[in-house]
Amino acid sequence: MVPDQPEPPSTLLDPASTAMGELLAEAWREGTLVLPLREDASPLRLPGLHKSVLPASLSGQARVTLAGVGERFAAWRVIPQQNAPVIVRIPHVTPAELHQDLAHEIAALTLLPAEVGPEPIAVHDDPATSPIGHPYVVTSEIPGTAASPATWTGAHLQAHAGHLALLHAVPAPGRGPVSLGTDPWAAVAPGPQHLLPEVEAEIESWQLAHGAAIQEHGIGPLLEAARAEVAAVDGEIAQLDGFVLAHGDLCATNILWHGIDQATGAPGVQYIDFEWAQGDDPARDLANLGGAVHGGPWYVPLAEEQVDDFVRAYVRARGERGELPASVSDVASLRRRMRAWTAYERSAMLVHVASRASTRSTHARVLPTLRRTLAATLGIAV
Repeated sequence: MVPDQPEPPSTLLDPASTAMGELLAEAWREGTLVLPLREDASPLRLPGLHKSVLPASLSGQARVTLAGVGERFAAWRVIPQQNAPVIVRIPHVTPAELHQDLAHEIAALTLLPAEVGPEPIAVHDDPATSPIGHPYVVTSEIPGTAASPATWTGAHLQAHAGHLALLHAVPAPGRGPVSLGTDPWAAVAPGPQHLLPEVEAEIESWQLAHGAAIQEHGIGPLLEAARAEVAAVDGEIAQLDGFVLAHGDLCATNILWHGIDQATGAPGVQYIDFEWAQGDDPARDLANLGGAVHGGPWYVPLAEEQVDDFVRAYVRARGERGELPASVSDVASLRRRMRAWTAYERSAMLVHVASRASTRSTHARVLPTLRRTLAATLGIAV
């Protein structure tokens, strides 16, 4: 949710370059990509992979292709000769500029119910000792493709709602990161879990880093309106009963579709890119999909009736898995919090898009729609 960040030092290989692909192939061949690098960063799961084959020159050969480049990470597909493909995700911002340490992402993956997302394999968050000069995470590959926002149907919404309920069946004690070790919630602070201080600090940081873009595109009034939306429900969020393991960035580009679920007949769905995963308000993941505020490949345009259907399907699916906490059963509060999360998250994305609009044509195209729809939802004339 943090806007555009500075580029990494020029002495490092571009995470999306051909040279990086060659370096990944070399690291796999030498057995350094997923071997234990320190005690808490050893590989966690890799079905069918045995360390004994990694150093061997024949069994260590792998084909490496660029799977995609997102807003923060380059993703590489490593296809070994004798094992299943894996995905190596390399940030193209420095470690200090990431939302959280990569180890927290891997820790969150260890808590996922089966078939929700990728299997965690390895993490190396120290660039000084990394075999590729960057921090990275390694996970299993998830088959499928993201559906463009305009192609989402009611079947997609229903399937996503059910799958999200499965993810949210993992309870959390509050808002905060997942940690490796015996207590995955050791880093979650006890007590009320206020959101407003985080939002105010983020807005201040955006204004410092991107003040010119915010002024040029008239975003200042939208940020103040977004802050007010969060302030209105901060007390509800602080006293929630029923925090969950949340994805944190569950927009359309992080939802993959593959085939048909044989048990339900619904489109098969899984989630990727858990870099924002943590204990959180379930309303956050519901709001990230889209709705009235949309733009670009990330957000699905939805009428209010479609949002209602989506939320009802989610609540129903959660109820089928056990007693509903108040964070879900109070649907009116859930919807109010979704509105606040929409204001916060889309404001962050609007600043990010505005900061890149002068150099990236795709962001320049998205900017007017995202700004217009957010302003309309917040009641700001533009």
